[in-house]
Amino acid sequence: MREGEKVRYPKMNRMWRIASKEDLERIDNAAYHILSEIGVHIDDKDCIEYLKDAPVEIDEKELIVKFPEYWVREMIAKAPKSYLLAARDPNNDLLVSSYHNDFYNLFTSGSTKMYIWNEQTSQWDSKTPGEEDVIRGFRMIDAVDAYDGFFGTPVEDVKRSHQGLPAELHTTYNKMKFSTKHGGPCAITEGGLKEWDYVGKLAAEVQGGFDELKKRPIIAGLPTTIGPLTCTRQNFWAAVGSAKYHLPTYPYWGGTAPFTAPATAPAQNALAVACTHFCIALSQYLDPGTAAIPWPQPTSVDPQSGQLAVGPLPSILLGMGGQVYQDLYGLPIGGCAYCLSSSLDEAGATWALSLLMEALWGVNIQQVGSTPGAFMWETIVMGETLVNYTKQVLYELTEDVLNIDEEHLALDVIKEVGPKGQFTTHPQTLKWIDPKMGLFWHSNDWIHEHSDQWLQKGAKTWVEICRERLKELDKHQPDPEIAKDVDERCNAILKEADEELALF
Repeated sequence: MREGEKVRYPKMNRMWRIASKEDLERIDNAAYHILSEIGVHIDDKDCIEYLKDAPVEIDEKELIVKFPEYWVREMIAKAPKSYLLAARDPNNDLLVSSYHNDFYNLFTSGSTKMYIWNEQTSQWDSKTPGEEDVIRGFRMIDAVDAYDGFFGTPVEDVKRSHQGLPAELHTTYNKMKFSTKHGGPCAITEGGLKEWDYVGKLAAEVQGGFDELKKRPIIAGLPTTIGPLTCTRQNFWAAVGSAKYHLPTYPYWGGTAPFTAPATAPAQNALAVACTHFCIALSQYLDPGTAAIPWPQPTSVDPQSGQLAVGPLPSILLGMGGQVYQDLYGLPIGGCAYCLSSSLDEAGATWALSLLMEALWGVNIQQVGSTPGAFMWETIVMGETLVNYTKQVLYELTEDVLNIDEEHLALDVIKEVGPKGQFTTHPQTLKWIDPKMGLFWHSNDWIHEHSDQWLQKGAKTWVEICRERLKELDKHQPDPEIAKDVDERCNAILKEADEELALF
């Protein structure tokens, strides 16, 4: 990576294209067949009312809606091919200009449990996370340049949920308060449209009004279907709430093979694209021209344990489904590279492979997904290293490094140095070993010394080095901090929401 420069994608001919155009069209056509002939179950009559003026076929008894191909195509065509994902600090705005150019990383986990390393006992302690952990995570991610923003939250505010309060609303505000970066999707599961109105009020306060929020959306929605073609109330609200405040969306399908998704890869792909098409069409129908970042990624489950399975197929299917949107529709895509293991050494290995695979498919907005089973702080630093390594791979695939011209072939330099010489002090070498050129990048928390030196210094593992880095990140405060008057108004909104939306 060149120092201080944003990493972009190389030319697409240096990326991995999994399927031919004919294969992609066949998947796309299968998706339209699913939507028009089978349809989507929307489990709330009030939600279906939003589609009453659309040219769809509604089975009011079964609550199944079928969508004609021409209409879905018309809606998808309204989705913009470039857009802004704003931050609280404009210097951290994410400009998505095209699918073959831009690459960003958003941190997430969303875990409802934490493991904390106990240095006295040398064991992991289990903890139920609360608001203090949510805030700590946001501050740390704000401090790490490798992360461009958030997809979700490192941990959920479980303690507030247990009190029956709208924890997700408080988490959304803390994301905006304790970070200056793009906030990404909000997951509103209990409060429905009323809670989305509070989300809109909070985001408008932070961004300087509803008009400014519309121009510079700091957060997004996550409309989705789950399992085999089902859209629940909260999934639908995510589209309606986002549309009301002109927020970007991440249309997604939550199918897990082989339980709520077919076993075979092409079938998973067709269903993923169909469900994602539906979510894009719904959002564009409600709010034409709003940014939609399709995320057609099935997941795999171990049939014996029922747990999410670590394997290459979900990433491969994301590449194929994502390329339907990139190559046929010109849309940038989202993706998720999770480290699913509870063991940090396994998590690091699987995370690295997943991040690299999805980068080479061309995922534009990458969720850097830390351990969802039980969050561990060390993964923040581990993810930083792996993201930077992935960025370095992309940089070294660009014309800056691989341009086959006279300068880069350097035949004159090779001739000048000759069979007995050294390149070490040659001007061409000195140019390329300059850190600003980025060619000889290496991670600051991996070992780059002789094994004897490593042994003499205590033989620290990568995980131990990550724990030391956490002490630095704990000192970080967002700059600029949120204005005092804005914070006061937002806290008043949250107090009102606690009273109106409390479950008990």
